[in-house]
Amino acid sequence: MATVTASADSVTYSRPGIHVPENFAAVLATGLDDVFKREMERPREGMQFFMVKPMKKATHKFQAYYGLGTVSQNRDSEELPYDEMGLGFDNELAVNTFRGAIKIEKQLKEDELYGVISGRQEELVESERLSRELVLADVFNRALGASGAPFTCEDGMYFIDSDRPNAFKRAGTWDNLESASAITPNQIFDVQLNFASNRDERGQLAPIKMSHIIVRPTDEKTVWEILNSDKRPYDAQNAKNFQYGRFEAIVYNMLTTATAFYVAAPGGFKSAKNELIFGDRVSPQLETWTTDGGDVTHQRIRTRFGTACNRPYIWRAHTVS
Repeated sequence: MATVTASADSVTYSRPGIHVPENFAAVLATGLDDVFKREMERPREGMQFFMVKPMKKATHKFQAYYGLGTVSQNRDSEELPYDEMGLGFDNELAVNTFRGAIKIEKQLKEDELYGVISGRQEELVESERLSRELVLADVFNRALGASGAPFTCEDGMYFIDSDRPNAFKRAGTWDNLESASAITPNQIFDVQLNFASNRDERGQLAPIKMSHIIVRPTDEKTVWEILNSDKRPYDAQNAKNFQYGRFEAIVYNMLTTATAFYVAAPGGFKSAKNELIFGDRVSPQLETWTTDGGDVTHQRIRTRFGTACNRPYIWRAHTVS
């Protein structure tokens, strides 16, 4: 629409959603020595924690089976004790579509001299990257389910939860939720003990070894001192620090809730043991086209992905108090 101001020959022009010259008068003015847009460099962090699953459909279905139990003492003349695998939980990963676009009027492209407008495509790509980081961070920021969660796991429980059922009913329940506490050497040792007490879906002891601690920036100093001090921090007796150099600490800048995560993945997060999954259906795609007789350029970015978790047995977490 065109709007006439108090001056009869002064007209401002705007079309919602289109970059037009009137919106960038200062950029188009001659004689400028420098034009810039302040950019924020954001870390690319979230994908390191997920096992990537390429997808050919809009959904990906998972089906688990629990294995055999133990063999029992049995004489040759006795009846054989037969065992069998059983059907575990199923799960489904569904993807969502993410899109964004910009429009630029041709006159603005012709007259703009400083690269500010031509850089909008790069900024559009950055917008998709930020959206992806926020989606991945949401898995951790709402992992305990206190304010909802982006998904529930195959057992119907939150990513981090208590009283998790096993498909083999006689195996009882399990949990990967630690009690709320401060991060201390003794608290970390308790987490190690819980990993060492891990049981499989048949209820058999299956110890796993803790390898990583993931914390928000607020807790970086605390964890650094615990893992890098040969003497136990905060101990007037100058005792040896059992946790010295034992684990890899990762500061997750997009983690904004008071939560600490512990992982048993000595082989890294990309191993099959990590059942926290990123479903990659369509990688980010840029498309450009024109309308209005070629005088308005459109640029669109589109991607499709989703997140899910099957059995999160290598993950534990707690609220940091």
